[in-house]
Amino acid sequence: MTNLRPTELQWDNDFLKYDTTQYRFREWALSVIQELEPHITELETLHENVEPEKLEQIKTHFHGASVRTEFMEMVDSFMEEYIPERITNKRYMVQRYPTLRIVEPNQAKRSRRLIFHQGIWVGNGTGMRTVWVPFTSCYETNTVQFLPLDVSKELTSKNIEECWSLERFEGECLKHSFPITLEYGQCHLFLQEHIHGNVNNETDITRVSMDIRVLVEGESYHRKLPGGYFRFPGDYRSDLPQDHTGRKFITYDAWMSDYTRNIPLPMQRSVIDDYCRKNRIVPLESQMENEYNDWCPSLQHYIKERPDGIVLLSIFALPDKKEWRDHILNLALEYGVELHFANEYLVLTSQSDLSLI
Repeated sequence: MTNLRPTELQWDNDFLKYDTTQYRFREWALSVIQELEPHITELETLHENVEPEKLEQIKTHFHGASVRTEFMEMVDSFMEEYIPERITNKRYMVQRYPTLRIVEPNQAKRSRRLIFHQGIWVGNGTGMRTVWVPFTSCYETNTVQFLPLDVSKELTSKNIEECWSLERFEGECLKHSFPITLEYGQCHLFLQEHIHGNVNNETDITRVSMDIRVLVEGESYHRKLPGGYFRFPGDYRSDLPQDHTGRKFITYDAWMSDYTRNIPLPMQRSVIDDYCRKNRIVPLESQMENEYNDWCPSLQHYIKERPDGIVLLSIFALPDKKEWRDHILNLALEYGVELHFANEYLVLTSQSDLSLI
């Protein structure tokens, strides 16, 4: 048997039933899909009414809509009611953009089948817990196939040690997997080390569902950073873009931290530019730090020039050394320069912002 920590005990392929009159996830998802496809009336028949090529557009639209305050409030209320007792009342953060899953019949024909995997392989830390929320009936081949936790860990080790092919790995998974059967109003709870995946959907309905992950305080987040991938309950700023038209801003790229060191300039710029578009920021200049200047002297110089604001990729783009980081943050407050952190939708303007960062 696998030894589990207290915060893991109720997440080992466990289940949760919730009130669908209070948490109307299905109705909300349908209304968001109808913004793109007004003729859709049932999620189960999406495959009959939407071209397969449009399913990715629907998922992207849903992810964008999931930071609307009304939805985040519903998610936070759901979490507050059902989650604390399952993590021994520790504090937690919530996934900022829940993941929408659409599995139409015979999805393998279009190379859309989710292969068997576990969360650690996609950057999830062991401190994360997943709440899988179906919006339709889940059964037989349209649902997710799961493995027991002890078998998941054993197969994971063998796969890595022996360099299995995907075909062998999935063949071994299928020997031990079982389908999760749920109706709307039920959730499945699991840990990141549980292996899971899809087989070809041979039912006659489309399965639509949502993953919401929580991060437990003090536990590993691996590559999914707090603040960006996760938000605090009640943090709805990503739904509140600001209009900074006419203000003097610059943008700033750096490679000075463990987080940014391997993020190429175009990838940093993509996140920063998207943030600027949403908040109507037209930068006067794009600046960057000289590599190996880990104390960020250029950033300190730009702060002292007193623009209205500087847009950085992330709070994790600041120096790893705490005294350097604290000096820069306090320098910005001293000179009245807003620091905008695009990945976390954080803005430093006050001591309370500093405490949150």
